Amino acid sequence: MRKIIFSIVLFLSVFGLFAQYPTDTVYLSIYPPEMGMPDYLHTVIDTSVPDPIEIVRITDHVQDWDWYPHHEYSKIQPWNADGTVYKFYSVAIYDNATHQMIRELPGSEIWPSYWSNTNPDLIYSFRENGEIKVYNINTDSISVLYHIYYNDSLQEEYDVVKLGPGEGNIDIYDHYVALVAKHDDDMDVIVFDLQNLNVVCKKTFSGAWGNSSSPQYVDWVSVSQSGSYVGIMWDNSLDSSNSFNGHYGVEIFNTTDLQFLRRIADYGNHGDFGFDAEGNEVFVQFWGETGTLNMYYLDTLKRVVLSNNPDFAGEGHISCRNYLRPGWAYVSQDEHTGQIVAVKLDTSGIVELFGHHFSTAETYLKSPMPCPNPTGTEVMFKSDFGDTTTDVIYTFVAHKNEITSAKNIISQKIQVFPNPADDLLTVTVDEPVKAINIYSVNGVKILSSGSTYVDISSLNDGIYFIEIITSSQKHFFGKIIKK
Repeated sequence: MRKIIFSIVLFLSVFGLFAQYPTDTVYLSIYPPEMGMPDYLHTVIDTSVPDPIEIVRITDHVQDWDWYPHHEYSKIQPWNADGTVYKFYSVAIYDNATHQMIRELPGSEIWPSYWSNTNPDLIYSFRENGEIKVYNINTDSISVLYHIYYNDSLQEEYDVVKLGPGEGNIDIYDHYVALVAKHDDDMDVIVFDLQNLNVVCKKTFSGAWGNSSSPQYVDWVSVSQSGSYVGIMWDNSLDSSNSFNGHYGVEIFNTTDLQFLRRIADYGNHGDFGFDAEGNEVFVQFWGETGTLNMYYLDTLKRVVLSNNPDFAGEGHISCRNYLRPGWAYVSQDEHTGQIVAVKLDTSGIVELFGHHFSTAETYLKSPMPCPNPTGTEVMFKSDFGDTTTDVIYTFVAHKNEITSAKNIISQKIQVFPNPADDLLTVTVDEPVKAINIYSVNGVKILSSGSTYVDISSLNDGIYFIEIITSSQKHFFGKIIKK
């Protein structure tokens, strides 16, 4: 059933929104151009990537709050379910078209807060005292849905209850959520049913909380996007030689009874749950040799290396909050080229380049932490735009610029013919050509030419990518078919 739903969502996303996404291409190292900080509500265009990307600065200093507003984290969705508004923490909501504040939120009364994935008017709040609340942005009203107790009959409260902590999510159907709760030094993992308002199950990990405000031995706990699984990422300093009672890495449990299923990764790092391009549930994270981006399947012990390019090294973040556009993960590069890249979750090597974040990322606060909207057409991120003299960061939204983006490589400036071709490709362009490169769908350069003619007769039949570099260092991309 979920595969069917996935297919419908994917079809609608591709059919209705394809033009809003950057060109599918192989990954290329493109360094950021020189660009100054845009003014509040002003736009700059990043033309260094295959499709020009519009970057809008959407925040300024708010004197009443003494704060430069920004979104929370790459795994906490700032946009509501239909993408019409977004929120900064539990402070305020803004109109996505004008970027003007609509209303202040109740703040501490609903913090921490998470958008409903199905109802654009609702925000869920999971309180540390065990209360589960829902807030309606239209009526400005708060309701208490449930109160989770350590002992229901005596209404004995836990020491603290957290979602995540900080990196957990509700499933995309607003059905299940996984919470962690402290009782003495023990940690309870609790699966809660938001539809039927009851605790489905809970599992105690003795001593796993410790004496700190957050679990001492656990980084985060979360349900997967379908709600079928619960994942626990144990403290990322732990491995098989230094485990907590045999627990380490990223472990997967059943949602309905919290039965242990498998350890999908021996080490936990920045990552997020999502779906691959075929509708299988996966976990995407950095781990391994420098720059290795991995995809782990939740239902089996299978790992796919999505990239081992050094550009993906450093303190980048991963987000699969684009739940209406499954099959992609949005990744930032804090070091090296500093790009924001949507990576297709299969073995094709296809990516989409959403421009550069222009942040020094010299501190964790300055990390861009990109998060896509539910349809994956826009990406929100933080940046100092290269300013190392201050700790100030602003928030930006990046998306494909429809006015300046070419629809495809066959345009007024460039033509590639014939396409499909069986032996010789001819490229016409209105300025001198520096190089023409042909790539496989896995991103391997297999042919290169310094002229406007490319002999592809030696290639096997199939689909390839073509890159055209002009003398002015402009890059044009497209697909060709060898027949």
